[in-house]
Amino acid sequence: MDKTRTCRNLLSAWHDSSESHWYSISGPGSRGCYGSGYNAWGVQTNQKYLSAMAMLGATSQGERAERATERALAALRFSWWSHLSGPGACTDGTQWGHTWISSLGIERMMHGVRTLEPEFTDEDRENFSRLLASEADWICYEHVRGQHAGIRAGLWGRDGDNHPESNIWNGALLWRAAERHPDHPHAGDWRERAHAFFVNGISVPSDAVSDESLGGKPVKERHIGPNFFPNYALDHHGYLNVGYMIICLSNIAFLHFDLKNEGRTPPDSLYLHCGELWNTVRRMIFADGRLSRIGGDSRVRYAYCQEYLLPSLLFAIDHLGDPHAPELLGKQLANIETEATFNCDGSFFSRRLDYLKRNDPVYYTRLESDRACALGMVLAYAPLTSNTIPAPEGPFEESVAGLWCEHDHAAAMHRSPSRLASFAWRSYDLAQGMCQPPDDGDLAEWTQNLGGGIVFLGNRPPYPKTSRGRQLLRARVRELGARNGFLTWGAIEEGRNLVLGEGWRAERSAEHQLVFAALPDGQTVVGLQFCRNDPRRSYVGEIKGLRFNLPNDLFNGFSRRLVLPAEERILKSPPETDEVVVLDSARALVEERIAIAGLYGAESLAVHRSPVRRGGAFRSLYVDELCYGCEVGARSLDTGEVFLDTGWLVRSQSTPVDPVSFFEGDPGKRLPAPGEIRAVRIAGTDGATYFLLANFGTEEVAVPVEAFGGAARNGLLDLVTAAESHSPEPVVLTPGAARLFRARS
Repeated sequence: MDKTRTCRNLLSAWHDSSESHWYSISGPGSRGCYGSGYNAWGVQTNQKYLSAMAMLGATSQGERAERATERALAALRFSWWSHLSGPGACTDGTQWGHTWISSLGIERMMHGVRTLEPEFTDEDRENFSRLLASEADWICYEHVRGQHAGIRAGLWGRDGDNHPESNIWNGALLWRAAERHPDHPHAGDWRERAHAFFVNGISVPSDAVSDESLGGKPVKERHIGPNFFPNYALDHHGYLNVGYMIICLSNIAFLHFDLKNEGRTPPDSLYLHCGELWNTVRRMIFADGRLSRIGGDSRVRYAYCQEYLLPSLLFAIDHLGDPHAPELLGKQLANIETEATFNCDGSFFSRRLDYLKRNDPVYYTRLESDRACALGMVLAYAPLTSNTIPAPEGPFEESVAGLWCEHDHAAAMHRSPSRLASFAWRSYDLAQGMCQPPDDGDLAEWTQNLGGGIVFLGNRPPYPKTSRGRQLLRARVRELGARNGFLTWGAIEEGRNLVLGEGWRAERSAEHQLVFAALPDGQTVVGLQFCRNDPRRSYVGEIKGLRFNLPNDLFNGFSRRLVLPAEERILKSPPETDEVVVLDSARALVEERIAIAGLYGAESLAVHRSPVRRGGAFRSLYVDELCYGCEVGARSLDTGEVFLDTGWLVRSQSTPVDPVSFFEGDPGKRLPAPGEIRAVRIAGTDGATYFLLANFGTEEVAVPVEAFGGAARNGLLDLVTAAESHSPEPVVLTPGAARLFRARS
């Protein structure tokens, strides 16, 4: 793929499409804006647009180049004119600037601004210099985010101090201003403050005692707090946010490449821990270039943070020497090209996000401009990347295989060539698991995937912005002894803050216990779920066990194939009505790559389908939900009723699953166990026999070894502690705990 030609062609078509959102500004001078022209994101939408048009103008010829450059200049003039340092206002009557986020749009447009500078008038130069100095002074001396002044950093989003991304982009603007105006009386202050922002960008707990010298001082002297956990998990916006790991890297990339283009030396503090973060987040990218959002996503699918993987990949090539980054870059561009072709009008999202386009043009144009901006960055930065990057020594999957675990954030991921398995308790919607081939991001949808689904009446808003109906009660994650899988267990409080009728309220409704095990066979995950109603009568709208989310949209041709023991089912998307399709089987194959088997708790798998896009809060993806136990519709629950008690397994393969061996074989079953102990035996694809046990009761229970059957006659190996047992002593489980064993051969 000729990456720059692809980007140029996409932007050329988008230029024509974007004209429907262009707004000319009356008054002296040639000014205009793409999108709303409102303050905040409206301003940034226009700034991203102008950078894209500047790069299109610089890399095209003839009338198209002239038109693109003309639009870019008009948008840039509107930007400085409506700033607090200028004489005008945004289209909403306000002036923008002097906020913790106002420098972000400036950073994202600077590669385009540099391209436009030969076209500047003296007035343009003076006005833009004034804007840059004004923002730099505010960041340096008056910076405030929320209720907090100065630089802040902290691990948890709930505390309001987790600011890695804005610390990086504010530091970048300060350094950029000092480089462009070295004689400014505040240039020295700007540089020192930039170092402080950078050191508190990708910051980790160990920085508090680090003697590494950056910017002329030990890291510990500027360190304010950690934004990242020791293994580089990020709790941004209150959940495990893979997308904002990329946003942090992208903002480093902007300054890195812009300074390189000008022949300037970047500050060493800019790069603090960027290699470690990249080595973590690259493992969270599917081989097809799509982000693996193991902690979910609160926004539109395949957009925003996904766009800024493009400059991050270029940075990984140029600064970090990642030999696999060029291939990933090409794969993401292919995804973008696929959707643009589907739209038939030059836009990036017009068909998939039609609802958003019609109901929220401010947000819609923001997303369109993000993609355009990132494509422009490829045009600007790709020629600057190193040509000496080594060839990969092996396949991408080999380079990202293995276990990643962040105990304090209760998250884990194990990746092998046949399976990407993960579970994140503090995901956006809480309790999200994954099990799928790591080369196919089109199979991934996040919302409570493999975490079941329980909706009590009175707690489901049409566009949930937070998990207000759920709360994490407890969670434990344990690595398996050989670091080739993991076991996790915990509980979610369901049905919080209910409101029914004219004022009836309830604080909580039920405790939902979950166990999730990624087996060492590199293909299988096993889940156990148990939920009992609180001691009162309740009303519930949905009860779903398993809940395997299956995207069914443009990227797979609006068609999914399920193989069942006696037939095949083709799911054409979207269906005509909301429906539950009972499959009359507890086993099914999805696209021949994923095998699903119910172990106990329901008679059949079922698919809940919807005629509207429901992937995420902004209706951005058609999704079919495969459930094991699926009730949709209002009904009441009796006091203390157990209404979800199920076990299942999901198996992923790099090659097609053999239907005969799967449907005729014995992947696993429930074992007899006392009380509210749930125990299952699983036949691993590695030939081993595994036993997963959970205590869903309130008292400690001893499970006799006889319950394991003949497979355990030679003893058990505890896969967490690696302790072997040859004796007939029972297995003791405390309330809420889980154990995973392998039978000794």
